Amino acid sequence: PDFILSQGRSGNYYCNPNTRHATIAEACLRLIDGAEPKFNICALPSSFLLDSQVKDLDRRIAQSISPGLVYACRYWTTHLSLSEHTSSLIGLVHGFFHSRLLLWMEVVNLTKNMRYATSIIQSAEKWCTERNVPEHVTKLAHDASQFVSVYANHPVSQSTPHIYASMLPFWPRSRPLSAAYMPRASGLVQPTGAAIDRRRLALIATWKVSTREVHSIGVSRDGRRLVAPTTDSIEVYDTTTGESVLSLAEERTKNVNCVAISPDGSKVAFSSSDGAAYVWDVASGGTVTQLLPDGVSSGHSLTFSPHGSRVACRMANGGVCICALGQDVSAHGPFTSLTSCVTSVVFSFDGLHFAYGLFNNTVRAWDVQTGQPVGMPFEGRSRVRSVCSCPTDSRIAWGSDDKTIRVWDPQTGQTVLGPLTGHSGGVYCVAFSHNGAFIASGSADKTIRVYDTRTGHTVLGPLEGHTDCIRSVIFSPDSTRLFSCSDDGTVRIWNVQDIDTSNPLPTVSPLSSSIICIRYSGSGTRLVSGSDDGSIHVWDVATGQLVLGPLHDHRRGVLSVDYSADDRYIASDSDEIALRIWDGVTGQDIHGPMMGHNFWVPCVRFSPDSTVVISGSIDSTVRVWDVSTGQQVTQLFQGDRSIVSVGISPDGHRVVCGSLDGTIFVLDRHGGTTLVGPIDAHKGPIFSVEFSQDGKRLVSGSHDKSVRIWDAETGKQLVVCGETGGAHNDYVLSVSFSPDGLYVASGSEDHTVRVWDSENGKLIHGPLKAHTDIVRSIQFSPDGSHLVSCSYDRTIRLWDVSFLATHPQGHNMILGQNINIPFALDDDTTSEPWLPDADGWIVDSHGHRLVWVPSDLRMYLALPPNSSVINGQGDFRLDTDGWKIGDQWAECYLP
Repeated sequence: PDFILSQGRSGNYYCNPNTRHATIAEACLRLIDGAEPKFNICALPSSFLLDSQVKDLDRRIAQSISPGLVYACRYWTTHLSLSEHTSSLIGLVHGFFHSRLLLWMEVVNLTKNMRYATSIIQSAEKWCTERNVPEHVTKLAHDASQFVSVYANHPVSQSTPHIYASMLPFWPRSRPLSAAYMPRASGLVQPTGAAIDRRRLALIATWKVSTREVHSIGVSRDGRRLVAPTTDSIEVYDTTTGESVLSLAEERTKNVNCVAISPDGSKVAFSSSDGAAYVWDVASGGTVTQLLPDGVSSGHSLTFSPHGSRVACRMANGGVCICALGQDVSAHGPFTSLTSCVTSVVFSFDGLHFAYGLFNNTVRAWDVQTGQPVGMPFEGRSRVRSVCSCPTDSRIAWGSDDKTIRVWDPQTGQTVLGPLTGHSGGVYCVAFSHNGAFIASGSADKTIRVYDTRTGHTVLGPLEGHTDCIRSVIFSPDSTRLFSCSDDGTVRIWNVQDIDTSNPLPTVSPLSSSIICIRYSGSGTRLVSGSDDGSIHVWDVATGQLVLGPLHDHRRGVLSVDYSADDRYIASDSDEIALRIWDGVTGQDIHGPMMGHNFWVPCVRFSPDSTVVISGSIDSTVRVWDVSTGQQVTQLFQGDRSIVSVGISPDGHRVVCGSLDGTIFVLDRHGGTTLVGPIDAHKGPIFSVEFSQDGKRLVSGSHDKSVRIWDAETGKQLVVCGETGGAHNDYVLSVSFSPDGLYVASGSEDHTVRVWDSENGKLIHGPLKAHTDIVRSIQFSPDGSHLVSCSYDRTIRLWDVSFLATHPQGHNMILGQNINIPFALDDDTTSEPWLPDADGWIVDSHGHRLVWVPSDLRMYLALPPNSSVINGQGDFRLDTDGWKIGDQWAECYLP
């Protein structure tokens, strides 16, 4: 090749490599364009099947996809990136992105080359950006890069038909790819609703790397490698393909809690739960050496210096040690004369200083060489969880348990930005972008936010997708991507290239915290909810819109709320000792904190005439409060049983109490006399207890996972729900009678809602499984047509149970989709609801994968019988009119 590529040596035989690469790239693109058929190239029989379930797939591939086409699809951008710029090549590239991208994805996926797909399209996008290519082509290439990455890095890629059946309908309508391909589609499911309209597409990859929590990750300076601890090893991943390119699996890697990668990617530092810390020399063949001296134990924070010559390590005794990784570099420390235990440590951008955060709310910087403090420390108000340094200057940012982020200059000791707010949980991790323009934060609230460092405005987020608290966030070196890891065992990649700093987002989402309690208004037109962050919200039932609040006078989580029967008042309590009564129209805190209990108050209920509020407390008292004055009227009960739930009879004369020790008793509301009980009802705390509408029965839900129905006059047990099958498999936290008394509903820590026949205890409806976390509270609507439930997953769900009014009592019926499904195999197809599985597939009762829903949208999906989702962000539904799916899927697209 030296001869033929040298014009001076080869003369007429000279081969211009740029021209030849352009010729080959053009030939590859023409081969792709000429492939037949141009849709469903392997005639895949059904969208219900994963590719691995197509029995004769290898034969189909061999018959339909030639080796030349495989080569063209795999290597066309390799030639493109080395080619000269020609108008004909630009035209072919445009044609590819506008018309043949989906066909190319079919070929790449079926030939098991999808792991390379993202880098292939990114290479084409780079070529468009660097050449004088029309802007609309470059934008199409950029959108295609994200589309391919989302498909390649999620379970949807297990089924090639869902390039069309799932990816296209969920791609935002405003994006160039949708404009190019949706006009050719018909018979696709149509996601509709406010959650779809407001969606900002950011999540582009999800990698399940561990069955345990992933506490930290590291990214190399060139952005090509990511290191993460997995279940029993440390893996180095290619950030484009998601493939593990290097692995260390031995005894020392079984309980790794922290990892860091050197800037050049040649070394990985890690520490384990037993206090040992090591350096894995990736470049020299995998040698693992001990990092700390014998007898010195590490903590949960490791970081490399900018030049990779030192590692700062938090020690188990609370100090910091600076370890040298070369003969010509000095070690320093351990620094142990600190006022509190170190939580996080980081080097400054120039490596001359290190900063750390402390349990005692302090952030401090030290000189690496002298070991002396730099500037003045910052004294905060809450424990510091994470610190990070700006790559461009001396700024230090940190996140705290008070849910905020602050930016500090150690030279002056002044806060230069913040507090930045928006999170509803402690901020566990923070990171600057490499250009210093943005700060990303991850929180216990399972979301990520990105802030503009000039204004402090939220410019992206909350980013949703993780299902547990987020432990680490890191920007890519070019600041276009954000990497995160979580206790959910995943690493996720987010697109942050398209941030619009001119359009700041709301700082706080209406429901950004776990919802603990929910109640209908007497009219049934509104709902009041109480959240873990101490806020109260009032919602319109028909629209799901916030009509009042958030009300913020509670300083801690709201444990119980109730509406007065006339809708004029709202009562609330929290895990402080005060009750509050709010004006149901204006939201005014009418009396301020109503004091009397000396321990937290988990339950409040209005009397039917709205004149008094009943409260039960862990202080073993039940008290009655005058609504008009806010004063205590009487104390009904003073004993040795902590009260965790109360209910009041429809006539207002009796109060039922559920206790921490598993007993139930009924009190006279006026005199406090014990009328029934104590009943040894449950083996554990009774979290919820209610009267039936006629006052003749009680229902209770307990720590022992059972729902039981009692005679309210005698205390005799009448029914144990689920005794013959269908019982909850975790704590029952809330119960409710239907207005007609025929049914009982329950919500549980097992994430489900269930409806029972109150006469025989048989399961009538459910389990309803849309919630992804603990179901904390449920209630029937006043007209009995709906159930409402709220959850730690930050959603309120309304369930249509109107069929209960007409179906024969005692017949076990589980309601499904009330739509005409063209692919119904038999009458039983609609007998059960569609459910999302762990990978995001919506699956019917036969196990058919109907459609894949992106993880950032799943919590907003209302699948019948879940009629709506309230969360302050809107919900969406699946419009299936004319849906072509299953063996009809090949009718959904015309190339």
